[in-house]
Amino acid sequence: MNLPIVNMGLNRPLPVEVTDVTQPFWAGLCEGHFLVPRCRACGRLSFPPRQVCPECHQREFDWHPVSGRGKLYSATKVHSSPAIYGILSPFRVAIVDLAEGVRIVTRLLPDGRSPALDSHVELVITRHPDGYHYATRMLK
Repeated sequence: MNLPIVNMGLNRPLPVEVTDVTQPFWAGLCEGHFLVPRCRACGRLSFPPRQVCPECHQREFDWHPVSGRGKLYSATKVHSSPAIYGILSPFRVAIVDLAEGVRIVTRLLPDGRSPALDSHVELVITRHPDGYHYATRMLK
């Protein structure tokens, strides 16, 4: 499933570290997909990508696209942040439970509303001049 793309006018505040383990995830974002590793042995979906399954400790994964739909588990507003975040502060950080059962930490894009727990959200791909990242936004 292709996720919505939101154009951001600024570079990502921190460089992305692409490794052998994370490369399929970042490549998926460039193609419009949010991919999570699925363990070939036990089938568990997990995020972020890692070398070992947190459930059964096996090391072989397939990549599974998620729908991007989820519910807001928690959110906080960061008022004071390192200078590298510049004009992005203040910003919201959210913990989201995806429909597929994966819990992720992500930025919550502002829309003027105060986020309520259990609100429906969707993942979006953020396109920056220096590459892609991801965030979450509230559904209307």
